[in-house]
Amino acid sequence: MNPLLPLRVHQGAAAVLALLALSASLLVAGLPRRFEAAYDRAAHALLAEDPAEATDLTVALSPAVLGEHITGEEGFRTQDRRWRALVPPSLTPILDARRGDDGRFAAKTFGTPVAAFLGPEKRRPAEYVNLGWVSGAERRVRYVEGSPPGPPATVASVPGHSELLDVSRFDIALPRAAAEKMDIPLGATLVLGHSHPVLARVTGLFEPIAPGDRFWRRNRDMAEVTTRPVAGGDSEELTITALTGEASLTELTGEGRDLVYVWSIAVDPSAVTARDAASVVEGVADYRRVLGVEAAKFGGGSFAEVLDTSLGRVLTGFLARLATARALMFLVLGGLVAVAGGVIALAVQLLTERMRDALALARARGASLGQVVAAGAGTAALAVVPAVLAGYGLSFLLPAMSGPGTPIVYAGPLVLAVATVGFAAARVALAHRTPLPVRRDDVAGRRRSPRRTVLELLVVVLALAGAYLLRSRGLTTGVEARGADPFLMLVPVMLTVAAALVTLRCYPYPLRLFARLAARARGAVPFVGLALAARAGQVGALPVLILLPALAVSVYGAVAGGTLEGAQRLAAWQATGAGARVERESGLPPEVIEKIRRAPGVRAVVPVDKGLAQLDLGGRNVTVVAVDLDAYRRLVAGSPLKVPSPPPDDAAAQSTPVRTTPAQGTPAQAASDQSIPALVSPDLAHLSTFEIGWRVRMRITKRGVVTGGLPGLTTATSNLVVVPYDASARAGTRPYTSTLLVRGSGSGGDGLDGDRLRAAEGGLPDVRVVTVEGSRRKITATPLAETIKDGFRIVTIALAVYALLTVVIALVAGAADRARALSYLRALGLSDRRAAGLTVLEVVPMIALTACAGLALGLALPSALGPGVDLGVYAGDLAVRAYDLDLTTPVLLAAGLAAVAVAGAFLHTLTGRRPPGSVLRSGE
Repeated sequence: MNPLLPLRVHQGAAAVLALLALSASLLVAGLPRRFEAAYDRAAHALLAEDPAEATDLTVALSPAVLGEHITGEEGFRTQDRRWRALVPPSLTPILDARRGDDGRFAAKTFGTPVAAFLGPEKRRPAEYVNLGWVSGAERRVRYVEGSPPGPPATVASVPGHSELLDVSRFDIALPRAAAEKMDIPLGATLVLGHSHPVLARVTGLFEPIAPGDRFWRRNRDMAEVTTRPVAGGDSEELTITALTGEASLTELTGEGRDLVYVWSIAVDPSAVTARDAASVVEGVADYRRVLGVEAAKFGGGSFAEVLDTSLGRVLTGFLARLATARALMFLVLGGLVAVAGGVIALAVQLLTERMRDALALARARGASLGQVVAAGAGTAALAVVPAVLAGYGLSFLLPAMSGPGTPIVYAGPLVLAVATVGFAAARVALAHRTPLPVRRDDVAGRRRSPRRTVLELLVVVLALAGAYLLRSRGLTTGVEARGADPFLMLVPVMLTVAAALVTLRCYPYPLRLFARLAARARGAVPFVGLALAARAGQVGALPVLILLPALAVSVYGAVAGGTLEGAQRLAAWQATGAGARVERESGLPPEVIEKIRRAPGVRAVVPVDKGLAQLDLGGRNVTVVAVDLDAYRRLVAGSPLKVPSPPPDDAAAQSTPVRTTPAQGTPAQAASDQSIPALVSPDLAHLSTFEIGWRVRMRITKRGVVTGGLPGLTTATSNLVVVPYDASARAGTRPYTSTLLVRGSGSGGDGLDGDRLRAAEGGLPDVRVVTVEGSRRKITATPLAETIKDGFRIVTIALAVYALLTVVIALVAGAADRARALSYLRALGLSDRRAAGLTVLEVVPMIALTACAGLALGLALPSALGPGVDLGVYAGDLAVRAYDLDLTTPVLLAAGLAAVAVAGAFLHTLTGRRPPGSVLRSGE
């Protein structure tokens, strides 16, 4: 039998099947590539948040651990080849071969104090000048004074320092800004170290040629002075690593000097993809172990001391986010595949039903079952295979679906074509096992197969078990090592299929009850319509299995989208602390504060002071925030932020005496006679009264506990003390302002223009301006956030189209039987209006019950999935523990689908009406 003949005769049904196959192939081949491209962009963006040099593989060893002293750059190169030979194969593809030799090797001392100046004492109380050599440094600097460092020398004696005999002297160069800050002039000679001192002579002052270059980001300690507060006082420690020449390597390994050798193996962040992130994490761990074994050969060194990189840490966090992202994508893609497969199966059913009479006639005239099956499957193949290939090719041509290929991209269209042709062959084979089979499904229903019942029960049990596992332990217990559990990622799809099966088995029972009630009525239309709906003889089971997952995934997408937008808005407010935040670590002058108050769009301003203080118990550091909480609560009224109530500030809290001792120093350093009320974090709740050293010493009385910190003002949730803004004035000093919280004219106090606020502060250095809108754009612009929104949007539209096609195809598939039944009823006196109502009654119960079940499942999916799918990965890492169940959009989706389906059924009845005689004579 030639399959081209039925293809030409039933070209309408074949065209519908081809169109569905093309769209399904396009989505199955294109959407995964689009998602994978977004995953890769997310990985690159996350790696870009850390400095590129921090993600490099840095091998750091002391000469003792290495087992030898390196006296020149060639020695570093020899060891570099050794370290690179040990790099695991999983890390080799991501190494950056484009990097030059500059900055790859370094030798630096650390913790080297300045013991004395040879000359007038100008140094600060605590200074550290380390010695360092970095490969290629001479090509990265421009000397503004003096000359480059020369080779080391030995000084027999030092005038005025009889203890310095036969001491090594190094020539060093300093950044000009560092020399000015540390007051070290050109030509000065420093005594470095106490137990084994050496001399360091400043021969030159330089400026980096390209301060933003990667070389200086890696060697920031050689370009900038590091400042660290000294515990127990107001002084600071200043540290700089001075540049010395390659010739100094022979003397750097002297006794009493803490020296470290550094090799940098550059990593190309753009070479890391989401697919190999897990292998990169394993490779970093393997490399750390290998280097640890090499270090142990010389009797020292732990894994952490040998390899320094943040690559594994960053990618481990990324893999945890990626697991949630892929779970959501599996949900939408799984629902899409299930619905698309069901609609295609329904179209195949329509095509095979149209060919049924012709194939039955051929079977009765002697055609074998194989010939009949080949004709039916061949017709389906001629319609499906070219369409699948066209969709597959089109997915590579569309720029919106560009991205790396994954197994599902290549296997998905193939599986789609094979499954469609196989389903067509199976239907034809079952329908024509015997010649001219006689079957009246509308009179006697088939008995339910025990195998089918067991299979359906198995799907339901697996879905419930998967949901329990997903809630109890998340997607996986070892995401960094094994990735997400494929079974758990399929749980959302299994839940939708299980709910569809339960609905399919249960919905006839209430309809039969309504049919019995309708049988008592005078009219026959309600009873006949409900009876047909209960039997599902016309539309079959496939529409239920299609419509319910489509609606459930669409409703879940609407709920998740609304929750995501709300979480992103909350995260933006929490990142800002108000409509806008203006801060400067060294303080904001009063005139700048006044300018910001008068800036366009500013409605209110609350000053804040914050910083680190020392607790009087064991030198513990705490974060102190001085703010008027009442004013802050008024400032953020109408926003998502929740500000704690201020601590009670009664007279008893202000009259607690404080004992002072001579050791406390001047009155400005002594604690005030007033005790300042404060809110403290839970870890400090056991302290009723304590002292802190901040601007001055203050006695603090605990008047409450603040949980969750103060978002926008500080990320600290422990070691936190919140005091009134005038705490400094009460303690006897002037109040400081390091932060301004600003309210605008928008909803909740936002709507502020960051550029206007920057213009108002007048170009003051080190000022940071953050707005809610800017924070929201930063959060929503991440690739994962954009992808999840686009994914839900695209799939929801596709599912809506498939759902409507399902109803249309189901009506068309049963059109012939329905027309015959209606013709008999019209011959008995049924009017056209009642005939249309009969068709609507046949379809409405299935649509209505399926819509309700899909709506309920879509609303229940967030709770069913539990913490396994946390949308916080798309909301600035804000943990989303509960979904915002706004019923407006989900109900509109369900109601719209039901209304359009019912309207389509009604129109189909009106447009498909023919005279009873023509239907009965033609036998259609």
